[in-house]
Amino acid sequence: SPDPWLSSQRLYPPYVWSDVFGRSAPVEVDLGAGDGVYAEVRAKRDLDRNFVAVERLLGRATKIAKKAVRNQLTNLKVLRLESAYFIKNLCAESSLDAVTVRYPDPWPKRRHHGNRLLQKEFLEDAARAVTSGGCLKLTTDDLEYFEWAQKEVKKCAPWGADSSWTGADEPTSEFEELFAKEGRPVYRQAWRRG
Repeated sequence: SPDPWLSSQRLYPPYVWSDVFGRSAPVEVDLGAGDGVYAEVRAKRDLDRNFVAVERLLGRATKIAKKAVRNQLTNLKVLRLESAYFIKNLCAESSLDAVTVRYPDPWPKRRHHGNRLLQKEFLEDAARAVTSGGCLKLTTDDLEYFEWAQKEVKKCAPWGADSSWTGADEPTSEFEELFAKEGRPVYRQAWRRG
């Protein structure tokens, strides 16, 4: 079975995804992929698409790699790296079909807002990496972060809100099921690049 790992030593140049996956197909990236439940379900379900799960923590990234190997998912690769660096330096212009950000760390204290992922520079880099008509999808259980992210994205011209995406067909994770049981709301928004 092929090796799902992409080298975290590679800091440039951008990937050529058809070389990475051995085929040409739309590429979606899952940033801060956690234990990879989302990426695994999507890769199994959408065999005609390629997926890159980016996760900074080794233990979590290893779990994703094991899922890819166990299920022989040749369309799922794992990279242990910072999301913002990956988007800026390892994704060629217009090479991604979608960027998914699920439950990003909200860094709730105001003085830590600079650590949040969805800010101007990242949004500009993502707009460059995503193909025209491609999308950025955010799912969070933190209302304050959600409202903040919407304001940040509005400042970035290429992105326009896409109200057609509700997340209804998204695979759910264990903690989403727990949220649903607790009646905790989950906030979702997609933006499309013009």
